[in-house]
Amino acid sequence: MKQYQAYPVTFDVENARFRFQSIGKRGVFDKIVEFIPISPNIHNLALLDYDLTTNKYSDISVTDNGDMPEVIATVIAIIQRFLDSNPGQKIYFEGSTVARTRLYQIAISQVFDPGDSDLLIEGYKDGQWVLFEPNIRFEGFLVKKKF
Repeated sequence: MKQYQAYPVTFDVENARFRFQSIGKRGVFDKIVEFIPISPNIHNLALLDYDLTTNKYSDISVTDNGDMPEVIATVIAIIQRFLDSNPGQKIYFEGSTVARTRLYQIAISQVFDPGDSDLLIEGYKDGQWVLFEPNIRFEGFLVKKKF
């Protein structure tokens, strides 16, 4: 990863739920990354924020905490750990809105260095998966280990 540091993470025994805190201009927010199986070798990644008004985790809340690169660096570190623990698996994710998917793409471009990682990120565009590139609008992302 480029110059951004991942936040400390706690995880469950199955490495399917990871918890960390976003620390930024608006305060401290609890976040969770969950991996939900959607096929035999693909898990959906859900990035959830704890909502104090509902006392539940949500994927539609907006914290605007000014630390998106650090959050994405943390998510990439979590993906790395999950894939290390689950060989042969792939991770799919997209934003809960088109704008959020675009925001993820921008943050990935800032944080992810493909030459310095054993992860491969692909983007979904026009019905096909292509290697991630910073300035292409993707509909979703797939992460897997390089072989």
